[in-house]
Amino acid sequence: MDKMNEWPKWQRWGVWLSSWALYLGGMALLLMFRSFVVQGIALAVLCVGLVLLTYSSKAVLNERMRKVDRWYVRVLLPTFVVYMVLMLNVWPMYSRIEVPWLQVIVVLLPLLPLTVVVWAMMRYMARCDELERRQQLEAVGVAAAVVSLVSFALGLLAATKLIAVNGALVLLLIFPALCIVYGLACAWSKWRWRGQ
Repeated sequence: MDKMNEWPKWQRWGVWLSSWALYLGGMALLLMFRSFVVQGIALAVLCVGLVLLTYSSKAVLNERMRKVDRWYVRVLLPTFVVYMVLMLNVWPMYSRIEVPWLQVIVVLLPLLPLTVVVWAMMRYMARCDELERRQQLEAVGVAAAVVSLVSFALGLLAATKLIAVNGALVLLLIFPALCIVYGLACAWSKWRWRGQ
């Protein structure tokens, strides 16, 4: 898979699209079914899709996976699995716990893998060259700007009672929204710099 960038263009794009199908399909299975077996299968499908998506995204951009890229995947994949297991199986148990301080610990447990993700991202950026750092920082800036503006717009609409917004849900979606916009902005930045 390391040499996927040498594959014909149609194969690279085919794997990239298939990776998205696996990733989104695994996510849909996770959200639709509460069965432990189905969730285990969904997590496996999600992980395969995530790995393929990482490799094929590089290949679509005609880049090879470097040592630092492989390290990033090796750190993020188990962290992602831990996060999903905590969110799906441990986090909902807070309502059955009677001790308040234990409730707080259970509710905040998903922060541990997210902290590892932020640490890995910062370490990854430190290992990149100057151009890649610039692309990463541009993507972080775009993500922060887009998510901030959308959040502010939702706040204005909710404050004037034009829409009803669940504040807890909005707060929970900020981090995933930042990650998605960051990923899209990274891809856009790389495409833009390739043309120069």
